[in-house]
Amino acid sequence: MPPLLPSPSRRRTTAATSVGLAALLLTVAAPQVAQAAPPAPAATTAQAPAPTLSDVAARAAAALEAYQQAAQAQTDAQTAADAAQADLAVADAAVEARRTELGTWASQAYRGTTGMHQLSTVTALLDPQTTQDVGWTLAALDRVSGEYERAVEASEAARRTRATAAATAAAAVEQARTSAEAALAAKTSAEALVQQQLVAYAAAQRTSAGLDALTPDPAVVERARERLSTTATCTGATLSGYANGLLPVEALCPLYGAPGKVLRADAAHAFEGLSQAFEAQFGVPLAVTDAYRSLAEQVDVKARKPGLAAVPGTSRHGLGLAVDLGGGVQDANAVQHQWLDRNAALFGFVNPAWAQGSPGPFEPWHWEYVAL
Repeated sequence: MPPLLPSPSRRRTTAATSVGLAALLLTVAAPQVAQAAPPAPAATTAQAPAPTLSDVAARAAAALEAYQQAAQAQTDAQTAADAAQADLAVADAAVEARRTELGTWASQAYRGTTGMHQLSTVTALLDPQTTQDVGWTLAALDRVSGEYERAVEASEAARRTRATAAATAAAAVEQARTSAEAALAAKTSAEALVQQQLVAYAAAQRTSAGLDALTPDPAVVERARERLSTTATCTGATLSGYANGLLPVEALCPLYGAPGKVLRADAAHAFEGLSQAFEAQFGVPLAVTDAYRSLAEQVDVKARKPGLAAVPGTSRHGLGLAVDLGGGVQDANAVQHQWLDRNAALFGFVNPAWAQGSPGPFEPWHWEYVAL
């Protein structure tokens, strides 16, 4: 798992629904928010320089990726808890079956069937006047006693298994609970940092003049507000139950300005806003070289690029949440990439830390969608 803090000049990722981010964008009124902020107390000593917009954007992206990891941990923990609860149910059923079996033995003994047979057999063995065949009697007693002992042992084993399953289930449920709390905290942090990013844009709007591609563009904030507060034209279909790389293409949505490329519905909707903002700045939409990647395509890419591709079945591309971009974005030093560094998190997209070469491969073209 990549570290939770980005390298100094780069950033991060996540996943969820655009409602939270849209609410933030709608509630931050550009200049008014910054003006409404309480004045800082008078400094009596030298203070650290205020964070730059790039710093704020990097922190917001890092928080998004941290939330993505926390949300995935929550999902994994809940899956483990569900499996443990299922195992416990099986163990409970086994204990009940063994209890029923022992109850049958007790009932037979009470009614004088098996139990009385054992008693009469023992009596016969102790009676010197018995006319029964002693060898047959011993064999019968051994058989009946052996079956009873096996029933007792099976019941005890079932109880031990049940106790282990109960302890495992309790631990898994507790882990799911703590993971859910961690995910909520990470989400709250991400939302707060994205809001800081919006406030930074608002401040830049009042103080900047002669904006160029790398200077905060307040129009991007407006586009993010508009995009994330509108209804998507493509809503796709449910992806529940489909594994990584096996998503039905008809359940995904096409990408703006990228014929033949698709993503999950919410990711495609957010991408449209980001690509339109990019187009307003550079005159062309974002160039997409890859988006959703089927399992077969993941296998092919892994064979061709073993050092860059994820293990098939684990790629974010296979979930419809990642894009590979060209048109200059693939160059970390290009103005197009740097523009995305400052603006993409507003739409929920980040270039994750693992793709920034510290550690891991260097993939400035790889961007992932994180829904709040």
